[in-house]
Amino acid sequence: MAEWLFEILSEEIPSRMQKGAMEQLKTLAETHLQEAGLSFTQVRTFVTPRRLTLVVDDLPLQTADRLEEKKGPRLDAPQTAIDGFLKTVGITRDECEVLDTPKGKFLCVTKKERGQPTQEILPRIAVSILESFRWPKSMRWGDLSVSWVRPLRGFVNVFEGNVVPFSYAGLIASNTTQGHRFLAPKTFTVTNFQDYAEKLRRHFVILDWQERRNLIQQGILDVAKDLKPLEDEALLDEVTGLVEWPVSLKGKVDAHFMNLPREVITTPMRVHQRYFPLLDSSENLAPFFGVIANVETPDHGRTIVTGNERVLRARLADAQFFWKQDQKLPLDHFNVSLKTRLFHQQLGSLFEKVERLVKLSSKIAQKVGADSSVVTRAALLCKADLASQMVNEFPELQGIMGRYYAQNQGESPETARAIEEHYWPKVSGGAIPDATPSLILAMADRLDTLIGFFAIGISPTGSKDPFALRRAGLGLIALSLNSYFSLPMTELLSWAYDGYPWSELSPSLLKNKEEAISDVWKFLLERFKFFLRDGQGSPYDHVDAVIGVAHTNPTFLDLVLRVKTLDQLMDGKDGQNLLTAYKRASNILKIEEEKDKKHYEGQVSADHLTSSEEKALFANLSEKSPLIQEFIAKGNFVQAVQDLATLRPFVDQFFDKVIVNTEEVPLRQNRLHLLAFLRKTLHQVADFSKLEG
Repeated sequence: MAEWLFEILSEEIPSRMQKGAMEQLKTLAETHLQEAGLSFTQVRTFVTPRRLTLVVDDLPLQTADRLEEKKGPRLDAPQTAIDGFLKTVGITRDECEVLDTPKGKFLCVTKKERGQPTQEILPRIAVSILESFRWPKSMRWGDLSVSWVRPLRGFVNVFEGNVVPFSYAGLIASNTTQGHRFLAPKTFTVTNFQDYAEKLRRHFVILDWQERRNLIQQGILDVAKDLKPLEDEALLDEVTGLVEWPVSLKGKVDAHFMNLPREVITTPMRVHQRYFPLLDSSENLAPFFGVIANVETPDHGRTIVTGNERVLRARLADAQFFWKQDQKLPLDHFNVSLKTRLFHQQLGSLFEKVERLVKLSSKIAQKVGADSSVVTRAALLCKADLASQMVNEFPELQGIMGRYYAQNQGESPETARAIEEHYWPKVSGGAIPDATPSLILAMADRLDTLIGFFAIGISPTGSKDPFALRRAGLGLIALSLNSYFSLPMTELLSWAYDGYPWSELSPSLLKNKEEAISDVWKFLLERFKFFLRDGQGSPYDHVDAVIGVAHTNPTFLDLVLRVKTLDQLMDGKDGQNLLTAYKRASNILKIEEEKDKKHYEGQVSADHLTSSEEKALFANLSEKSPLIQEFIAKGNFVQAVQDLATLRPFVDQFFDKVIVNTEEVPLRQNRLHLLAFLRKTLHQVADFSKLEG
């Protein structure tokens, strides 16, 4: 058993792509090794800004011999077919065996394939990995036809301590690699993974991603001393992908910048410079920051710190200027500039979107009994800061600057808050506004976007979603599940559609109102399945079963409650037994309805009930069915499911004791109607035909 070490050296890999690349390398290696018939005990992958590394433990020195049986044509097949098979396998008719099967006798041949040396297979696997690797974005360089995320610079390919050469992208694999680009640029040779990792460390490269992350996290804590870094896992991950040899340093912020809003200071730090803002013991922003360098210097980083302080000083000076200039004008003045900014070529300007949001949010506010004056004022100002100098320089501050500017010009706290929070949730699983005006405006913004784009025929396709409509859909679903109000989504989409002046915009591929609403609703239901699966672990079939019967303009909150109650029912024996009974009833009905050329509707005649079991089932269905329907209408899904569960013993007794297909026609048809009544009652809660059990 031996070890395989494979390194792909390149120019700097973008930080955001590194973890995905590491996982993809592991998956590809495992797949190709298994397809080649090579066993292994462990596959490990590593990534730094300049390299992807694979190490596979306990590979055999060669693959095992294997017998391969090739089945040919039938014995009585035309001679041309037999001759073609013999030519393909390279043998004569006398060398063929006869395979006797239930479908007849066939020619076959069994060939023994000898095992191959692993060192002959690994070059093919390495090239296959390189050819099948997929990056979010890739490039070509020179006159080469191959592509990679950044130009390739070399390969290490060592098996059992020996070089296993192959050629790709004009490079020949060897046992030679490089350390840190600046601290140790000379090449060195390696013999195995342990030797490789140790020499990389001596050449100022920490190979393990998690180890680098831990070093960075601890390093920032060390330089912060009595301060603490602002928690930011995404920034920590990003910086981990930027350095091979992390060195922690501490810089200072000029005091006269500290009167700027907190986000104005931290955004250039975090987003543009990848610094770690530091907080004091009261959670206030301190005039210091942590920074990670990728090199050690003779002056212990003083020059690096000075340079980073100078860069931050320039950015904050710009921000301070924008802060003063923007506030010389009232916030609603910026709306004038929105008239020249397109929301979309076929959907008008941002100013026109604001006008639609004012109307739509006001209508929603009136529907839920909220203060429409606050909502409409917030809607009027919600996009104004997009035309400010600050947001033009720092787009990440959209909404946040709107809140600050609104507060400073005397707008109500609710209005200022809604301006910022109408962008929430910013990411899947992000914070949801807990103020009604913010919720209304956030929903209106997404409703307007979704119905507008779907109406002109633009929707996500495959991995392409340039207008972030999937994110808008998930955000709308999350907003709809608030505890303050719940509204039917199709009604809201209808209002949003009516808000567009379609005759003025005259898009070339306009869908009518019903079609556009239907398309958005189907799209939202698909997003809803992901939302429930990831949020509460509900199986897809449960969601499908609920959606299949929730036809009366349901709200997402209702759908969530219905799915949750169905989850609980199906987790117990009552649910599983009812599902078994449903499938048995459905199968009987399907067969008999096809035979009788009619559909049984559940119109049971009490006069044709003879056995005590069918009488008991009918009596309980007659009692519970209208109650279940009433509970569903009132949104009391828990009680509806509890009543449904009480039917289980009567259903069990019916199937144990009653013969449905009796020779007496009136009796048989009445029992089929009784099964249809059961099916209809179960469908009030969920479409049990969609449940997998």
